[in-house]
Amino acid sequence: MTLRDTIRTRSFLGSAALATVTVLTAVAGVVAGLIDPPETIVACLVFLVAVGVTAVFQQPIGRVPGLPPFGVAGALLVIALPAENPVLEVGLWVIAFFVSKAVSSRSPWMAAQWTGVGALGAIAFVALGRALIAAGLPAAVAIVLATAAHFAVVLAVYLAWQQFRWSADGGRGLSGISVPRILMVFALSTVVGLAVHVASVGSLGLLGTGENVELARMTVPLLMVALLFYGLAKRSQTRSGERRLSGVVDAARALPWDLTADPKEAMVEFARRAIDATEFEVRRTPPGRNEIGARYSALDTTDPQLNPESIAQADDDVANEHREDAVEPQEFLVASRKTGGVPFSADDELALDAIGHIASETARVRGAYDTLLDRVDRDSLTGLPNYNAFQRSLARLNEDRTYASGIAVLFIDLDQFKRLNDTEGHHIGDEMLSVVATRLRASVRPHDFVARVGGDEFVVVLTKLQSLAEAKGVTDRIVANIGAPASLAGREFRPLVSVGLAYSGHQETDPQSIVVDADHSMLAIKKSRRQGGPSSESSVGISPHRSSRINEIVARAIDDGSLNVVYQPIVNTLEDKIWAFESLVRYTHPELGRISTASLIEKAKGLGRMDELTRQVIATSLQSGREFRKLVPGVTVMTINLEVEQIRDEHVGAFLKDIVPRYPDVTLCLELNERSTKDIDDDLRAQAELFRELGMLIALDDYGSEASSVGALVRIPMDILKIDRSLVDNLEDTRQREVVRALQGFGDAFDYSTIVEGIETQDAVDVLVGIGVRHAQGFFYGRPAPFAQTMSRLKSYGAAGTVGRSAPTAAPAEATRAG
Repeated sequence: MTLRDTIRTRSFLGSAALATVTVLTAVAGVVAGLIDPPETIVACLVFLVAVGVTAVFQQPIGRVPGLPPFGVAGALLVIALPAENPVLEVGLWVIAFFVSKAVSSRSPWMAAQWTGVGALGAIAFVALGRALIAAGLPAAVAIVLATAAHFAVVLAVYLAWQQFRWSADGGRGLSGISVPRILMVFALSTVVGLAVHVASVGSLGLLGTGENVELARMTVPLLMVALLFYGLAKRSQTRSGERRLSGVVDAARALPWDLTADPKEAMVEFARRAIDATEFEVRRTPPGRNEIGARYSALDTTDPQLNPESIAQADDDVANEHREDAVEPQEFLVASRKTGGVPFSADDELALDAIGHIASETARVRGAYDTLLDRVDRDSLTGLPNYNAFQRSLARLNEDRTYASGIAVLFIDLDQFKRLNDTEGHHIGDEMLSVVATRLRASVRPHDFVARVGGDEFVVVLTKLQSLAEAKGVTDRIVANIGAPASLAGREFRPLVSVGLAYSGHQETDPQSIVVDADHSMLAIKKSRRQGGPSSESSVGISPHRSSRINEIVARAIDDGSLNVVYQPIVNTLEDKIWAFESLVRYTHPELGRISTASLIEKAKGLGRMDELTRQVIATSLQSGREFRKLVPGVTVMTINLEVEQIRDEHVGAFLKDIVPRYPDVTLCLELNERSTKDIDDDLRAQAELFRELGMLIALDDYGSEASSVGALVRIPMDILKIDRSLVDNLEDTRQREVVRALQGFGDAFDYSTIVEGIETQDAVDVLVGIGVRHAQGFFYGRPAPFAQTMSRLKSYGAAGTVGRSAPTAAPAEATRAG
């Protein structure tokens, strides 16, 4: 048997013993009355009524709820002190006290226990009082001492019954007792006892002489005391009613309750204001003995994703159930009081029921509100928070972090998603979005946040970061998890993403700037793909605006000449021969990993080192081109990227005029970004013509990547037109094929060599050959590779464009200026 079971057993045995005392005392009184009947029944009835009415009045004796209350009903036992049949008086007193308690508590079992305690006190009162009077003490002294005995016995029995747990903290001890209150009730009982005794002096008690005057002397003081204390009891009940009403009104006036707080806690607090009880709790089991309760129902509407404390998260916790799947638990608000406390009334139950109803309605409204908010702030396809929820969470995460706590925003774009939708169907596209969303939630930490902010765009907020390196490490893990193969409709697809990372080491005055920087970095990654960057693997670009450390890294790499130059072949599709290499700059930091080309270029511009970077690439490319030609004489052209403004003498123009003549065996091609040619002037046009006279080639790069116009084709003298990969991402589309055919025809008419970028499959090569395209570049022919790997390829395969693949059917070769 456990300690709790032992305590319960002892408590039950004590309760049974007290109930037995009640029964025996009442029976003894009845038997005594039958053996020696009283002379007047009226006096008995008056005594019964007086005790029953007076028993309604009770005062607490403790500082905390739960300690037994005391009244003055015991003082009426002074009638039994001079009586000839005191057993009858005590029996009648016990019967009246029991009836009063049973009516008020609506629990005969509890009434029998309380009456048993009172019966022991009554016996002590009468026995001691009669003994003292018989010993010759004055009646007043006997009454005072008898009242003290009554109190002592009642307190001792209650204390033993409740196992000495009268401490303020609910443990063993007596600190919960209020001595002043006990003395006040004791003094009041003593005064009442003395008053009744004085008023009925000379009477022989209930067994008086039978004369009317004697009867009046006995009954009048009893009735007066009863009326007085009944009035006081009603006044106390009125105050209790006011308290109940105040608690219910407070609960109603507080509507709407704070939706961010726990409604159960608020409900208990309002119940505590309304009802005087020892304990309040919300539980699944209904109220038991000596308890009252009210039903409470509410939907569970907690959501970690829309709550950034856990945002981080919120998402945090991975997939959340939809509101429609929520269940409505049935619970009870229960008020309980320790054994011996003032019984609950019907009004107490009504007040508690009203508060429970208000709480249930509040929780229901809260659930409806949260459901509406969830629908407004959640993406229906993936279950992730949407753009609105992301904006609020970002502001809160930025505001709540400590000054030195870092956050990072990842702007994630699902590449080639439009093609997937168009070729496989929107249902496959939806499945892909769901897969990416699930992988994102599973990849982030509990305090991070994930949202879907557009069709194929996601945002992640990383929190509690110590450094950019930590943010980069988490990002790399996320990207790796997203890129795992996914089986959709029985076919395997590999998600490809472009990720822009913006790190913020301190609180931002405008957190939206982090999003803008991350978005720009993501767009730069996509642009770098069009310029020969990785197109079949996910990439991460770090915002150059967000980290001063990136400034230092890029500046040091340029100043130390530690940038890497990689080379991607440009192939004659008809002969399947390499005739040129495009030079591209790369840099991999030992701690942060690879810094995207777009970020590198943008940072170099911001640092004023773009011209120095370009000079290094030109020098390295010309030297590499000489080595390539020694192995394969047909590789004669090296192309480098720069903007039109850079060809001025004050930038790299003078450097070009000086270095190019040193490499007469290598032809340098300047790829000018199509966007940068919009503001070309006569001086730049003349500079371009001079470079062509010096043997250099001019190419218009990225044509078709944005809002390209025909005017771009005639703004500057050129030899090569490079068609952006965005115009050939779906050559099964007749419109794309015809656009490429038209541009090839335009190049033929104006003696331009046309190169199509972004070729990745043999099928694409076959389509291009079929429409007359003679030059191409892309992963199908080779990824950008460092100098050593490129040399190894040329040694092994020579000028072969397709290594390990079948070359396209040869067609008559045509002379071009570039090849």
